[in-house]
Amino acid sequence: MRLLIAEDDPEMQKILKLYLQREGYLVNVVSNGRAAVDFLTEHPVDLVLLDWMMPVQDGIQTLKEIRLLNIPVKVLMLTAKGENESEIAGLSCGADDYLRKPFDIQVLLLRIKKLCNAADVLQFHDIRLNPVTMEVTKDHQKMVLTKTEFELLKYFLSNPNIVLSREQLLNHVWGMDFEGDPRTVDTSIRRLRKKIGEDLIRTRIGMGYVMGGGHD
Repeated sequence: MRLLIAEDDPEMQKILKLYLQREGYLVNVVSNGRAAVDFLTEHPVDLVLLDWMMPVQDGIQTLKEIRLLNIPVKVLMLTAKGENESEIAGLSCGADDYLRKPFDIQVLLLRIKKLCNAADVLQFHDIRLNPVTMEVTKDHQKMVLTKTEFELLKYFLSNPNIVLSREQLLNHVWGMDFEGDPRTVDTSIRRLRKKIGEDLIRTRIGMGYVMGGGHD
C-alpha cells in the first residue's frame, strides 16, 4: 500500500515515515502542498497524510486540487488547529478523516488502516482485491474478472506461497458437489493468468498451483 506524507516539519517527516515503513507501507515524502499535487499527477497513491499548515501551498488548497484530479485516493488531514470550524472546513473540502496534533501514533495507524480497509484488502505484488466491494486492481487499474476468476484469485491471495491442489481449488471455488471435468481448474487458471500476469500463479507439477513461491 502506497502512502504520501505532505508535511514540512523534518522531524515529523522522519517519525511518520519510520513508523509507517515498519507497518509495511511504501512511503514517499514531500514538504509542501504544491509538491504533493505534482506527485499525485504522476504516481499512484492509496492515502495522503496532509498537513494543514505548509509553505508554498496550504493543506486546504492542496486538498481542493487533489479532489479536482478525480483520482481514488484517501486523504487524512493532520493539523495543530483545534477549532471545530477547522475540522469542518477540512472535511467539507473532501478530507476523509481529520486528526489533531499532537496525536498518538497508534491512533494514526488505526485511522489509516480503517480508511484503506487494510484489514479487508488482499494484496500480492501489484494485485489488490477488496472482498467487500469486490473490486480488483492491478497497478491501480481496475480489472474485470468473471465470478470464477474472482473466487480463484481471492483463494490464492488468501493463501500466498502455499501450494493448492486441484482438489482444494475445486472444492473451494466450484463446491464439493461439482461433477464436471477437474481440468476446468487448469482452464480457469490459464485465463486468470492472462489477466493478472503469467508469473504470479506458478505450477507445481504433480502437486498443484501456488501464488508466489519462487521458481518453478
